Amino acid sequence: MAFEARRAGVHLARLSLLALVAALFVLGAGGLDAVADRLITAGAARMLDDAEPASQTVRLVALEASDGAAQDAEIRDAIDAAFDGAPITVSRRTSLEVTLEPPSGEPVAVRLIDDARLTDLAEVTAGAWPRTADELALSDRAAQRLDLGVGDEVTVADRELTVVGTWSAADATDPAWQSDPSIASGLSGETFGPAAVVEGTLADLPGTPRTTWAIAPASSALTDIPRVMHGITALQALPESVDPQRTQSTRVEGGLGDTMHRQASAVASAQGLLVVPQLSVALLAALVIGTVLGTLTVARGDELDLLRARGSSTRRLALSAAAEAALFAAVGAASALIVLTIAAGIGAVALLSAAGAVILSGAAASLLTVRSVIRTRASAGRSDAGMRSLRALILPAAVAVGLAALASWQLFATRAVTRPDGTPDPLATSAPALLLIAGCSLAPVIAVPVAALIERLVRRTRGIAPVLPLRQVARRMGIVAVAILCLALAAGSATLAIAAPAASGAAQQRMHTALLGWDVRMIGAYGIQEIADDATAWSEVEAAAEVVHTPLAVGSDTATLVAAPPEVLGIDATSTGAGDGQVPVGVTRSLADRLGAEVGTVFTARIRSVARPVPFEVRGIVDALPGIGAGLGVAADPEGLEAAGVSVAPGELWIRTEAPEEVAERLRAEATHPARILTVPQVSAAPVTSVVPAMLTLGALGAAVLGVFGFLAASSAGARARRDEAIVLRALGLRNARRRLLRLGEVTGVAVYAVGFGAAVGVAVAAVVLPLVLGVSA
Repeated sequence: MAFEARRAGVHLARLSLLALVAALFVLGAGGLDAVADRLITAGAARMLDDAEPASQTVRLVALEASDGAAQDAEIRDAIDAAFDGAPITVSRRTSLEVTLEPPSGEPVAVRLIDDARLTDLAEVTAGAWPRTADELALSDRAAQRLDLGVGDEVTVADRELTVVGTWSAADATDPAWQSDPSIASGLSGETFGPAAVVEGTLADLPGTPRTTWAIAPASSALTDIPRVMHGITALQALPESVDPQRTQSTRVEGGLGDTMHRQASAVASAQGLLVVPQLSVALLAALVIGTVLGTLTVARGDELDLLRARGSSTRRLALSAAAEAALFAAVGAASALIVLTIAAGIGAVALLSAAGAVILSGAAASLLTVRSVIRTRASAGRSDAGMRSLRALILPAAVAVGLAALASWQLFATRAVTRPDGTPDPLATSAPALLLIAGCSLAPVIAVPVAALIERLVRRTRGIAPVLPLRQVARRMGIVAVAILCLALAAGSATLAIAAPAASGAAQQRMHTALLGWDVRMIGAYGIQEIADDATAWSEVEAAAEVVHTPLAVGSDTATLVAAPPEVLGIDATSTGAGDGQVPVGVTRSLADRLGAEVGTVFTARIRSVARPVPFEVRGIVDALPGIGAGLGVAADPEGLEAAGVSVAPGELWIRTEAPEEVAERLRAEATHPARILTVPQVSAAPVTSVVPAMLTLGALGAAVLGVFGFLAASSAGARARRDEAIVLRALGLRNARRRLLRLGEVTGVAVYAVGFGAAVGVAVAAVVLPLVLGVSA
């Protein structure tokens, strides 16, 4: 042991560098994973919390059976079977619409509800909650509309009930209210309410109560998202199993599945892009570890020959080198794990990185020692191997390019980063990382013929420069390749990190335009024109537009028709008057490609509410349309539809405002019919995708440090391998200062080439892949 310690002490600097590289590897890969997992989990939970109320739960709705308790037990058992242990919460609410006769005035429809959670969801504004079957508590907005107060007597199905209190919801957007507009306005359609009653009251009233079981995720863990999505899919078969004859009108509703699909896509996109810095750090760490151990083995060449001459076996020398390298790597990895434990926590990636650093160091040290021992001067080849080094570089580059091509094909063919069950698609999510590595792996391959070509062109010039540096690069690429690859990967990672914020912002903006149109989108409300007239007068509203948004059957495809004034959609071509009964429209490029259409093409399509096929004339082709995006879409001017004899009532209201949340709250307070009111938080994937730029930046910093270490270590190894060259150059009359200057120029040229090549690859990956990956997540 003392001898081994003395041997290690002689080369303590290189072994300490090995420990440092191992620590950086664990900190880079494991730290990124731990921090990103925490941030992505929080972002996914926020996406669910910000989703519109109807999209935060999936609901099973049924008429109450004669034995309500048995029905409830059967439904809950079926839900548990569908979700198969996935973490969910199930809540139950029973409601009944009845006729209420106030002390004065005409009878009105009122919805009574029985929900054990009501005291947690609402606050009493006057009086108290009902305690007996002869009492009820009205929502304060419904009480105002009906001019009722505490103490008033009302008649419900020939029963006298007393209004004992009024209440208001603590949060009208809470998913527990199931997007009921009467919670905020006191009126849903023609029905007032809701009015709270005690358990058992509804069973004594005429009519059949309706029961709703609301299912919501109970965990924010990323691994639970696919499990809950699988349960939502399985839930679609539940009505058939518990109510095959539909005697209870059992059905499934709610948009939780869509929300979780957005979550899964955003998470898969973010995690896939985070593979870029993790793989870059891992590859760079492996290159630096191999280079450091290579220089260590070369420095010990004479020592190994002496030990071999004194009887040490190759096996013993290899095991000794492996133990030494593994020990120092383990010290560095353990130090990094301690830091991670304190700062961010240890995940599986950190443990795997630590184990990988130790195993790689030991294996590399053992192999390099064996190679050094068995290599003889007679069998050793010249270091200036000429173009033979190119053949050694082509195979790994070809493998990298092949994997990148396969992953890219999967991503662009499916245009998705998740499978239908919500789990990430490994090929698609790894496409950015594999493309970056494949592009950078071509840098040393291309450098060989480029350097040789330039050297041939300048060979006839006077002087030894720049011919000698170019010749060294072309003929010693086995050494220079590591240096180029290290800097290229570091530069590519940095470029990708720099481009990520702009790409993320552009993807979010496209998504907002596609899903919202303007700043606030109100869908499916009754009386759009009246709401639009009222909203236009609000001080927060800059503009309000009534919009037609309806399915359009084009041959065997289903497109979307959006009709609004040209200034709303931003397409002037739709404002041209109709000719020969044809509606002038703008179409998305995807639909034009599908139809083989160009400007002037006429095609027919069917609108659901119009009896006859409608002819459309293409007047413009655009990449995307507001409210549709880049999918199959058609934009028209309502006046053009009317001139062609096509009447379609607008079903949406788009509002432009600087205060979207305040406007959305006012719309909810005014809405008296069920409607979806969307703003940016309800449709945005930013809580998850915004993690990507920060993590890419941290990864780029780690890659830059390792890249510089790798470049310097490889350059140092190259200088050591060319010590004999100095004797020849001095014999040719080249002074040491001139030789060092040539060497500096060679190293600088290699660095500039590597950085430029890596940056170009990073720009290409950012331009081609980031918009798609981030757009999919959005």
